[in-house]
Amino acid sequence: MHSPSLPPFVIAGHLAIDFVNSVATPSGETIDWLRDAGAALDWFASLSVFPVSGLRKLQRSVSLTAFNEVAAEARELREWLRGRLPHATRLHGSSQVSERLNALLSRGSAFYALEKTDGELTLHEYQRLESPGQVLVPIAKAIARLVTEEDLTRVRACEGVGCTLWFLDQTKPGRRRFCSPDVCGNRAKVAAFRSRQRNADG
Repeated sequence: MHSPSLPPFVIAGHLAIDFVNSVATPSGETIDWLRDAGAALDWFASLSVFPVSGLRKLQRSVSLTAFNEVAAEARELREWLRGRLPHATRLHGSSQVSERLNALLSRGSAFYALEKTDGELTLHEYQRLESPGQVLVPIAKAIARLVTEEDLTRVRACEGVGCTLWFLDQTKPGRRRFCSPDVCGNRAKVAAFRSRQRNADG
């Protein structure tokens, strides 16, 4: 594995799919942002899944072995979900999916607080972070929301050559083809232009 030198990709339009994209092969080298406990904690912090202070406090109070076990569980969950994305519509109504997600969601310990936002009181939900296994609760919640709230026909794999990223197409016409228009989209345009040039020269 390659040591992460890039920030995590946050291009999917949905936390559940950004979670799947926590391993990628930019420039042909595999980067796994969940490769071990430290990397996984950094990924959760960078995506604001939990406040950094809460993650670091838990890290100081729990053994490295326990965090490495959760990192391994996160990687396994990620690949479980990735394997289902090519046929995402089948996630609807699947008892296997609901059983797996319910087991993770049951770890949660939510609490609520009233906070003032722009002069108005609003109710916010927070998750207590008291054990390493609870870091996966927001991910399970995101997957559950993907399954129950989104149009799963719009879950797409990037069409870029060699790209392993996925996204939720939220464009109005539903014609998004690439993870990023500036990266894979631009590469495809360059490749198409060169192909036309070669055909013209031939």
